[in-house]
Amino acid sequence: MDLTEKEDVFTDKGGRFIRSAFDLGDKLTEIKAFVFDWDGVFNDGRKGQNVYSHFSEIDSMGIQMLRFGYFLKNKSLPVVSVITGKQNPSAVSWAKREHLDVVYLKCVQKQKALLDLCDNYNITPSEVCYVYDDILDVPVAKLTGIRLAVGRNANPLFLKYLEKNQLVDYISGCNGAEHAVREFCELLLLLMDKHYEVIDRRASYDQKYQEYYASRQALRTVLYEYKDDLIKPLRDNE
Repeated sequence: MDLTEKEDVFTDKGGRFIRSAFDLGDKLTEIKAFVFDWDGVFNDGRKGQNVYSHFSEIDSMGIQMLRFGYFLKNKSLPVVSVITGKQNPSAVSWAKREHLDVVYLKCVQKQKALLDLCDNYNITPSEVCYVYDDILDVPVAKLTGIRLAVGRNANPLFLKYLEKNQLVDYISGCNGAEHAVREFCELLLLLMDKHYEVIDRRASYDQKYQEYYASRQALRTVLYEYKDDLIKPLRDNE
């Protein structure tokens, strides 16, 4: 599949490449971590009193596919993290189930969480792919190497701002309620040229997938929160 065909797979569904598939694929070879915002990315962002935001198994499978594809490509696991501005039990429960590396909670200044993650895992912000949707994410988007923004009709001016200031590389055709995370994961897999191999190996539960799965299951999710202008580990880590 050539670059035009790769782009067409996603532009035909409403996605927009602000940076070409060629440039994204080239930059992707440097990426060591995938960091996700939560509200508005894994869901539509709705909340209420005593109502916590949810996630989708469709998005969850997308992240499994992405991690496996990265494992096949690089023979190692990527760092995977969630940074959320709220205390978010759903995000924590899901991250532990999926054995993500780290979750940052109550991070209204998300760039501090990003820099903490980079320090802890010995990577640079330019080696991070960031998936996000709104204004509080802009400071992180200014620092990271690949920026994937959730598209939705409700905020055309914000999306124009991101384009004007070169803070986004691709805008999804799906919104958070329509499984934008899965769209991003499949895009990244296609740029890695691992999309069909991942599906075949996962479907057959072959030896390579079992090696990946054992490595993933050995990870223990670490929790931090932003408090008193500092990033602090939670007692749940003990």
